[in-house]
Amino acid sequence: MTEREMRALAQRYEIRILPTVYGDYRAVVPAFEASGDRLITGGDTPPEALANAYEAIELAILGRLEDGRPLPAPVEPIAA
Repeated sequence: MTEREMRALAQRYEIRILPTVYGDYRAVVPAFEASGDRLITGGDTPPEALANAYEAIELAILGRLEDGRPLPAPVEPIAA
């Protein structure tokens, strides 16, 4: 899988950015949590938390592929 394909796949997963009581931000990826893994990262700003989340998703995908484990299904956005 190329780096471009990996980034495109990572961008299919919902990321929730939440402020913390410490003034920074936490990023949570629900699809991985629903599949039994916790994928949580953070950053000092929302864009930094988002960038760190994409990197964490890519690493989680690589790990699952290397272990022969299935990837969680991306969470489809709810249409308003």
